Amino acid sequence: MDGVRAQISDPAPRFLDRINRGTVAAVVLGLLIGGVVAFVAGGVLVDREAKGMQTTIDGWSTVRQCGEPGNDILMKAACARDWTAANLAPEAVYWTTTVDSAGQTLSGGHDYVLHFPPRGLPPNDAFWSLTMTDAQKRLVANPANRYAVGDRSGLVPNADGSLDIYIQTASPAGHESNWLPAPAGDFMLWLRAYQPGAAILDGEYTVPPVGKASTDVAAANAPAVIVDRVPWVRILLGLAVLAIVLTYLARRRGQAASTDHAPRRLKRPHLITFWAVAIVASAIGTVAFVYVYPNLIYNAWETDIVAHGVDAGSSSGIPVNTLYAVPQLAAPAASNRAVLVTGSNTDTLYVGGWLDLGTEPQVLHVPDMAGRYYSVEFVDPRDGTVFGYVGRRVTGTNAGNFLITGPGWKGTVPSGATQLSSPDNSVFVVGRVLVESNSDLGTAYDLAKQTQLTPLDRWQAGQ
Repeated sequence: MDGVRAQISDPAPRFLDRINRGTVAAVVLGLLIGGVVAFVAGGVLVDREAKGMQTTIDGWSTVRQCGEPGNDILMKAACARDWTAANLAPEAVYWTTTVDSAGQTLSGGHDYVLHFPPRGLPPNDAFWSLTMTDAQKRLVANPANRYAVGDRSGLVPNADGSLDIYIQTASPAGHESNWLPAPAGDFMLWLRAYQPGAAILDGEYTVPPVGKASTDVAAANAPAVIVDRVPWVRILLGLAVLAIVLTYLARRRGQAASTDHAPRRLKRPHLITFWAVAIVASAIGTVAFVYVYPNLIYNAWETDIVAHGVDAGSSSGIPVNTLYAVPQLAAPAASNRAVLVTGSNTDTLYVGGWLDLGTEPQVLHVPDMAGRYYSVEFVDPRDGTVFGYVGRRVTGTNAGNFLITGPGWKGTVPSGATQLSSPDNSVFVVGRVLVESNSDLGTAYDLAKQTQLTPLDRWQAGQ
């Protein structure tokens, strides 16, 4: 009799076991598929946002929003990918172009002229420059050893006050002072204005188009081209609604099928579970991907800086709470080979490092810059927000000491120091010191090296 009862009760556990195994398999598969979809969708959204943030006029594109407090998570992700630790607009504005006034790709096979009308140079309170790179954003060696021109280059204006910059591979006869050498292949131009004037910040100033030397280069400005930003919130809400609708319809269909087709009862619940988990996982995963993306980028930078340094010549890493001054400007051999040596900047020496304020605050000392442009930018690596500056625009160029404190610090700011509160104990520091000319490099480097950190207790003991 007991054997009969065992035989009767055996099918139920086997039935439940099949259901449980099927459910677990459906959940796991749904999570895997949803994770893949989230990874792809997150990357697409970030890429679309990066393009949508750009404003383009006459071929020149600019992005002004990066680093600002209050940016949404998708904008922060796009900025972390393409404009890591970029300056806020009041500190510097950048434009880039790869096309001429006709929309054709810039190439060394043509001669170009960038014509600034009278009083048409980028208004600024520091400096401006135009830099040449190849299409991969690298400096390219040229016979003149000139990679940028600007307000420190000895450019010769025309009689009416306008200015022409000749962009071509061969030296322009009679205009050598205004020549920006171009590589043989496709290239990219970078125009930068530090401490930009009100006309730039208000959007009233536009950069003239790059025209071929045989065409009218002073064409009127075309309307701004602004790509619509991604309606990512609506997309994610739509995915969530779709998941609910599909789950409801699938369950209705499964219930109807279970009435007429009993043998299929075990498969449909698993299919429902798979689709529900996959859609929900993709929606949640996409949000998570976008949210953590900036932190992943900055963590990679921190690892690179601490382990390998900040320039191509570094022989070792830069310890936490230490600043390192890069001794040379960017050059063709070093372009894109290190964190703080970029092919688009041949105007400033970089100072960089990583702070950990968890133990105690750090005191940043800057020497007397005697009116020279410099800045020290402080970035929250959790999301790329720029939360503070020390420098010519904000604090002047006199020598100074600045106390960098973490969010939990409750001490007293010592006399002789100005407090700068960080929202996080981890801080990415990027400094820039202007190099006026080749002969000024040594002086600029000495000033950059004197921009250093000291733990608060040691600083107080040494006062």
